Amino acid sequence: MQIWRSLNGWFRSRSAAEQVLLQNLFIWVVAIALVIYLARSLTIHQMIKTLEHCDLTLFVAANLCSLVIRWLADAYLFARLFSFFHRRTTYREVLPAATAQYFLQAVNVLVADGAMVVFLHQRKGVEWVTAGWTIAFQGFVDAILMAALTIILALLIPWSPIHLALPYAGAALIFFLYVALWWMRGRSTSRPGRWLRARRGMHAFRSARPYHYVVLGSIRMAIYVPNVLAFYLYFLSFRLNVPFAAVLAMSPALAFAQSAPVSPSGLGPLQAIMVDGFVRFAPRSELLTAALGVSIVQLLCRIPMGVGAAGTFARKVLLDDPRKNSTSMQGASRPQC
Repeated sequence: MQIWRSLNGWFRSRSAAEQVLLQNLFIWVVAIALVIYLARSLTIHQMIKTLEHCDLTLFVAANLCSLVIRWLADAYLFARLFSFFHRRTTYREVLPAATAQYFLQAVNVLVADGAMVVFLHQRKGVEWVTAGWTIAFQGFVDAILMAALTIILALLIPWSPIHLALPYAGAALIFFLYVALWWMRGRSTSRPGRWLRARRGMHAFRSARPYHYVVLGSIRMAIYVPNVLAFYLYFLSFRLNVPFAAVLAMSPALAFAQSAPVSPSGLGPLQAIMVDGFVRFAPRSELLTAALGVSIVQLLCRIPMGVGAAGTFARKVLLDDPRKNSTSMQGASRPQC
């Protein structure tokens, strides 16, 4: 306990920039430690042998196409999200922020989402807390979709390991739907409920109606489907005999691992899911090599995005005066319903 207090005191004495750097360094250390643990029985010779059988063209093409589809579709998703609950937002307007977001996923997903929070505050004059909870609302919609998909796939493909998650996904879906209905009901009899509804930052949750859930969930589903096919192509490029049904069944877990909040582009959790989820179809060494390849290529693909997006994002978002934007948009249309 004394050691923890000393470390906590030392950490708090650092500057804000140093604290962020140390936090991200810790996240990378944990992710790499998880990969090393998974690779404890893997030798360099086994990895090289697996790479020799890889169709590199197919593997890189599948990674690149998957990343580009998710990047462009996510920009559209956030444009609709912001238009629903704040001021009208065009696809072109949000694209630089989406590009910066995908680049920052190389650090971790929480840092990446900060790009969208900054965009909402600087370009649309939305308060910081409200902007953060708007991004959280999309995460809530995603959670409902993933829970529903897990239940459906666990029932359709009962031999998959995803079947073990069926009771948990069922409980989660019931809870999420109850929360969504509670917000849509528009009133509360309890004091904590009235307090929560009165928070200005919860604007997206208060305003959301079934239409918003359906539209945002449908866009996320359209992003989800090509991602499933991409994972099947990853295995195919490494000559791994993993059935498409097995990939489809585990796809909710793979999607969650890719977007794990405190991991750099899924590094660590993604390898764990790809190894343990498909070990009945291929050797662990080959699965881990493929999984590491996915994370490495995805991280490398994000570097050009950072180079291209840095100037545009800074010029169009970070250097904008939010007060000017708020004034210039006084006559803008009301939020969509």
